[in-house]
Amino acid sequence: MNKKFLKELLETHSPSGMETEGVECFLNYLNGGDIDKIGNGIVKYGNGTHSLLLSGHIDEIGLRVQNIDDKGFIYFIKNGGTDAKVLLGSTVTILNRKGKVKGIIGKAPIHVETAEERKTVNFKKMKIDIGASTKAEAQKLVEIGDIIIVDGNFIELNENRFVSRGLDDKLGVFIVAEVIKRLQENEKNNFRPLKNLTIYASACTQEETGGSGAVNLGKINPEFSIDYDVHFASDDSFVSANEYGNVALGEGGAICHSVDCNHRLVNIIKDACDENSIPYQPFSKGSGGTNTIKIKNSAFNCETALLSIPLRNMHTQVEMADYRDLQCLIDMTLATIYKIDEMLND
Repeated sequence: MNKKFLKELLETHSPSGMETEGVECFLNYLNGGDIDKIGNGIVKYGNGTHSLLLSGHIDEIGLRVQNIDDKGFIYFIKNGGTDAKVLLGSTVTILNRKGKVKGIIGKAPIHVETAEERKTVNFKKMKIDIGASTKAEAQKLVEIGDIIIVDGNFIELNENRFVSRGLDDKLGVFIVAEVIKRLQENEKNNFRPLKNLTIYASACTQEETGGSGAVNLGKINPEFSIDYDVHFASDDSFVSANEYGNVALGEGGAICHSVDCNHRLVNIIKDACDENSIPYQPFSKGSGGTNTIKIKNSAFNCETALLSIPLRNMHTQVEMADYRDLQCLIDMTLATIYKIDEMLND
């Protein structure tokens, strides 16, 4: 597992609608590929007569500039499912055609707040300070419509666990890339070359804002599709296992059971895990919430599945994951690919 590449990927800025930096990092790591009209990065591997799609969404949540006042303060709207409660006191990066601009989301000192103000978070009153004194000064650096990323640094807490913004879902993209790297290396060593499958690997765009990238991916029309996204870890006091499943950091990748996930393909994945002693954590959910349903509905006659990375603190600047779960999902995917390739040969 290439942790250096993971860190590079997490350090890219790839908000919904402006994912190019992250997509190019993904494609460069895999020595090239294609970018479609909606921005999806796509790498093709193999020459089989059957097709399998692997996808994770590269886009991350953020904000977007809506107005600049006379004093040079910047007001914004949400770009995806950003949580207002984690914004106050944050540093931000504003992205535009001129480059990158640093700023902060300040707040009134607690000493001057009323009792009611201390209890509530008013998103509409939040503003970004880039150090400008006038509207004209700010407009030299920032334009209406610019996208904003709330900063969050990559930190390793110990040998297994790490923290960063954007783990949702650059971790999924990382797994897809590592699977392709392993397939390429195995082929060089003449180890289990694929006979029947062509793999399409994608860093998918715009999941956080509705899933348009996945709709476009479905037009590849694969026979099998495995999508990767994060899922709530319930091993802290924030998430209920009764509601969201008994999923813990470090205990293996999570396999989703839902109407969006084809029963046969899910069982193939579980069988591949059992046959190769790969741990996994099953959980259930209703329909929607990831790209899986978008691919299911836009592809023709495709078996779909969702594999998930256990995650704490989702949609914050301090999302936490475990390296062991990533390795498990890489191994799980490879075992599944080889199993499907052999099944198609029967």
